[in-house]
Amino acid sequence: MSAVFPIAYFGSISYYQKMVQMKSISFELHEHYVKQTLRNRITILSVSGIQNLSVPVAKPNGNKTLTRDIVISNAENWRKLHWKAIESAYASSPYFEHYSSEVKELIDDSETNLYLYNLNIHNRIVAWLQLPIHVDYTSSYNLELSSELDYRASFNNLNQTVDYQYQQVFSPNEKFEGDLSILDAIFNLGPMARNIIIND
Repeated sequence: MSAVFPIAYFGSISYYQKMVQMKSISFELHEHYVKQTLRNRITILSVSGIQNLSVPVAKPNGNKTLTRDIVISNAENWRKLHWKAIESAYASSPYFEHYSSEVKELIDDSETNLYLYNLNIHNRIVAWLQLPIHVDYTSSYNLELSSELDYRASFNNLNQTVDYQYQQVFSPNEKFEGDLSILDAIFNLGPMARNIIIND
């Protein structure tokens, strides 16, 4: 049986660390959408410290809308705001020039379905870091998953107890901030971000 994960918007470092440990993975498409989680939110490190960015969404079927049916809301110009925040946070990072155009392209994607939008991002991250992650999709909602296979409610809070460190652009609190969006590792480490995700 597959381990079940939510599909994330530029998922956290721990999200990808856990994925590479799994033999088989399915993205959950049949849960009732859970708001204010990595499904539509990322955490980056700015000059002012931790900053959360959220993709605004709409629920066509109210609170019973399934993840696969969530629609991205374009009532506000959130793509421009997200890109400006990311650019401000990482423009002086070692690998910003290498990845910035592709990250902006991903953010500017006109896809309106959140699941498909996130899937495109996930596939690019896997390709950038050459991660051994291959996913399928749930065909229904499983209420009886064992805790070893159920990661649908995981990764919602920063886990500051990490076994890695790297040079970050900003350290407002003069300490390493762990388990941010994978973008933090990618912009600061480039391809070597793979080394904190997987041990070859």
